[in-house]
Amino acid sequence: MPFPEAKRVIYKKNPLIEVVCQLRFPRILSINEKEPVDFQEKIRREYPLLNVQTEQEQQFTFDAVAKDSMPMPRMLQGESNKNYQFSSDDGIWRVNLTSRFLAVSTSKYTTWEAFKSRMENPLSALVSIYNPAFYERVGLRYIDAFNREELGLEGNPWHELIQPFALGLLSNPDVCEEIKGYSSIAEMPIEGGASARINTALGYVNGVNDNYTNKLSFIVDSDLYFGKIQIDDLREALETLHGTSTKLIRALITEKLHAAMEPDDYEH
Repeated sequence: MPFPEAKRVIYKKNPLIEVVCQLRFPRILSINEKEPVDFQEKIRREYPLLNVQTEQEQQFTFDAVAKDSMPMPRMLQGESNKNYQFSSDDGIWRVNLTSRFLAVSTSKYTTWEAFKSRMENPLSALVSIYNPAFYERVGLRYIDAFNREELGLEGNPWHELIQPFALGLLSNPDVCEEIKGYSSIAEMPIEGGASARINTALGYVNGVNDNYTNKLSFIVDSDLYFGKIQIDDLREALETLHGTSTKLIRALITEKLHAAMEPDDYEH
């Protein structure tokens, strides 16, 4: 396990701008071929708004050519897949249903318990109506944006806020303020046989949280996931991923940044 234990807290200045839980399953054709009327009825009180998009799969093939000639790719139109997006009336909570996955997301995350509660009806509806055989992939994705202006940390170099191992050239005090863009990707195993894909970047957040629009932030995009999971094992898998997320973010930030976000002890 690459991340040490960390005490769970609630930040008054919450850096999370989006949290997504996605459950991928073997394709269920009926979701694409028939409007999910029964599914909507089960979640409509929490998610009354509906938007439907049709997404076209694209495939590439290479035509045969004469000897010593370079093969030229040709794009083929694949299947049309419907993406049903159900939203809360304020747009903060969303449920996406396609023939391949169910996703629940929010742009105003408070606690894990609140997030789980908002997943209950969509998850129950998926299982009772469509009965997926298993989950091919179970993922929790957390996107944190640390903005020095919002946190009252103007003038503090990034290496005083983010641990050096996550900063690359930004950890060099001689050049860090001259750097306008930075990104890295790391993949690693985590506890319970799960995996993590961690994207870190210095950049701008647009279209997710108005407070951060056009403000330079250090972004941590953590995708924590299991491969194949049986239906009955889902909740245990999600608890494992959530527990790792707490340890991960504390391992990446310094005590100065932790304190600036005004942590409160978590109480059940």
